[in-house]
Amino acid sequence: MKFITLFLLVSLQAFAQKADRIGLLNEKRASCERIIAEFSGKPESLDLLIKEGREGLKIANEKDYEYIYAFHQAMGTGYYYKQDFKSAKEHFEQSYAVAVTGKMIDKSLKPLGNLISINYYMGLSKDADGAAEKLKHSLPDIIDPKIKADAYFNLGMYNQQQKFYYGTALENFLKSIELYRPIIDTTKIVKLKTDYAARLMMVAEVYLQLKQPQKALQYLNETKPFLGLALIMDISIYGKYVRSYALLKNKEEALKYYNLLHETAAKTNGNWSELVSSSLIMSTLSLEGKEYLQAKFYLDKADIQARKDNKEIMTSSVNLSYGDYYKSLKDYKNAAKYYKISEPGSALYNKEQYLELLKSLTAVEIMSGDPKDAGAYFDKYISLSDSLTNQKISLNLAEMEAMFQNKNKQLQIDAQNVELTYAKKQSFWLIGGILLTLLVVTLLIVIYRNKKRTADLLHEQNRKLTQLNNDLEEANQTKAKLFGIISHDLRSPINQVYQFLKLQQLNPNLLNENQKIELGNKIQTATGSLLETMEELLLWSKSQMNQFKTDIRPVDLKVVLDQSLQLLELNIDAKKVKIQNEILQSTFVKADLYYLQTVVRNLLQNAIKASWIEGVVDIEYVENKQETTLSIRNSGAPFTQEQYEQILASTENGLSGMGLKLVDELSRKTGVSINFENKKGDSTQVNLRFSIS
Repeated sequence: MKFITLFLLVSLQAFAQKADRIGLLNEKRASCERIIAEFSGKPESLDLLIKEGREGLKIANEKDYEYIYAFHQAMGTGYYYKQDFKSAKEHFEQSYAVAVTGKMIDKSLKPLGNLISINYYMGLSKDADGAAEKLKHSLPDIIDPKIKADAYFNLGMYNQQQKFYYGTALENFLKSIELYRPIIDTTKIVKLKTDYAARLMMVAEVYLQLKQPQKALQYLNETKPFLGLALIMDISIYGKYVRSYALLKNKEEALKYYNLLHETAAKTNGNWSELVSSSLIMSTLSLEGKEYLQAKFYLDKADIQARKDNKEIMTSSVNLSYGDYYKSLKDYKNAAKYYKISEPGSALYNKEQYLELLKSLTAVEIMSGDPKDAGAYFDKYISLSDSLTNQKISLNLAEMEAMFQNKNKQLQIDAQNVELTYAKKQSFWLIGGILLTLLVVTLLIVIYRNKKRTADLLHEQNRKLTQLNNDLEEANQTKAKLFGIISHDLRSPINQVYQFLKLQQLNPNLLNENQKIELGNKIQTATGSLLETMEELLLWSKSQMNQFKTDIRPVDLKVVLDQSLQLLELNIDAKKVKIQNEILQSTFVKADLYYLQTVVRNLLQNAIKASWIEGVVDIEYVENKQETTLSIRNSGAPFTQEQYEQILASTENGLSGMGLKLVDELSRKTGVSINFENKKGDSTQVNLRFSIS
């Protein structure tokens, strides 16, 4: 009995100790998760994250896989943001190993993604490639959308920063955004919101590297709701805004975001590379506008910050900009001095920047009267230019192979490699021939330049001729469409006026005086509306002669419907159709006014034409959070969506079906979707759906 009692006491004590340990583990894990969720980038929060993770590891037992994974992941995150990549790498590797041992496949993806970036920063490209390969192969089996989104983001960073596969990187980032968007719509966690903003920002970065600033701005604008959540994110976003507007030569907007960037950075004690790069961008914009004092102000500001940061990559960029500044002032001696100071750093960190530096050095040495040094720099320029060209070709070919991986693409790549090899051999033979005699060199250069000048001139003339032909063809197509719209929209109202006038002429005694007065008033109203519509169509057609251009803005549906019904009043009276219009007050939708007028007129005209004598045409309006719907329903022989699609697919050029083809084209251009439905056997309803956004 004593033995049993003792056993029970020991068991209860062990159970209580285990419960206490699990409670402590949960407390530590929750603390780590809270710090990450409320991540602000402040050093003290990172130190606390590492401290909590370390204490959690001391409490955990060998097989507490989920807890051990969480604590290593927390410590790796802390060290990563402290830029202690060696310690971060150790903890992420431990986190991945624990996830594999504990068969937590979903969880293993996160440390793999972290290891890609860290190995890259540490120069361990093979390790980064290995982690990326594991991550890519694991993706198809992952169900959790957030984990999958993080994996695509890490692959995007890998393809962009390490492989320079911009197309593949863009695809990865967009997939990550697509998976993340539903999460962001419901979460209140700051870290998730900043992660989503980072994904949008990386898409913008890819477009900036591809020199497409308008697309970059599209995604940067989507980050605006998340500004103010983290200083590091705000600084990066403002920096990209400055670069985007600089590429668009919009100095006013660039300056606006430049000021926001520097005001935000002033709230921290950190050294931000964006402070230097943004000042250099503003200096370049000022130089282009010949605002030399302003350019020097920004240059000096960048120089002070670069010296404070003490990073060669920044100081070399500043010295290069000083060279450009003095070159603009035609002070070629100082320009050459700063270019030469910048040369070692540019050659090490940025080959394209170095290429521009060599080109500028060649120019200033020529201007300074030193052709020997100019020739030496020009030789370097030619050599580096060829090298970068071949490197870009190789990267493009490699990305194509990775994306398509089929025999035809491989054959194309091999053929291009053969052509490159053949071109190189020809270059060697040409160089050997040039060295034979100075006279041959001179003749070859003169011939080459003349041929190139002639070829460039011919190419430019051909390009202009092709553009003119394209513009002419587009103008002819536009005119044909405009004439089609005008003739189609005006034929029916004019015909109805004509028929009533003819009736009055041929049968003057058919109507009594009151009916004649009433008919005369209606004809006068209809012709007035017809004249107004004709003037609007002619003015609109004049503005559209070059090509169809949409002007999306708020449009009052009530005004559009009232004008269309007034124009079609005689058609309505001729068939004795009753119009039941529920839109009795101003109702605004986003569309192109003239496109929408044409679409509504055609659909109303078709509804009246298809209605039975003394039939009813209902006009209804429904609005919800996603879209606004305008419905036009008529009684008469049903017209189906299938018939509508058959008319659109028809290649006949006659008048039959022209109105519906115009409706389809103009509605798509203005962002309105059209569909027909038949809820009752003897009626047709057409729905126009307008997006709220």
